[in-house]
Amino acid sequence: MNDLTAAWDSHRERVGKYLRRRLASEADVEDLQQETFLRLYRAQPSLADSSRIEAWLLHTARNLLVDHYRASRPTSPLEVEPAAEPNRVPTPLETLQPCISPLLTRLPEKYRQALSLDLDGVPQQEIAQRQGVGLSGAKSRVQRARNLLHREFERCCMFSHDDDGTLLDYRQRLAGNSCA
Repeated sequence: MNDLTAAWDSHRERVGKYLRRRLASEADVEDLQQETFLRLYRAQPSLADSSRIEAWLLHTARNLLVDHYRASRPTSPLEVEPAAEPNRVPTPLETLQPCISPLLTRLPEKYRQALSLDLDGVPQQEIAQRQGVGLSGAKSRVQRARNLLHREFERCCMFSHDDDGTLLDYRQRLAGNSCA
């Protein structure tokens, strides 16, 4: 304990000066100095090289200073719903949403159910449980349903894409092809 007290006495002013240059409140300086000493006391058995105690104390004081400023930083509450982006381009799924329901009705029941759940964001493991099949079976059903829906879209709609492949527009093919 005497070595610890001597080490603290010889380095206390240096640690205090370091903290005073970075803190406005003398009370905060004293608090962080005391916490630095407390950490020296706790770490005493692991401090083998007494010539490095000053560096260790300054490093500890710096870490405490960072923690102090992080704790005092104001926080703002998270928005419940993110604000709409003014120039946001809808995703292809959002763009085609009005067409999906009528085309889904053309799929066999097991594929329609699997794809509807998938589009609602239900995990495939849960789709498997709801349909009474294994995970690989549910994955196959979802993939098969996507392919069938894609074929229906190609049969009933014409698409316009930009150079990057982003969907720009779509319109129904000529009437009379049973796409209504």
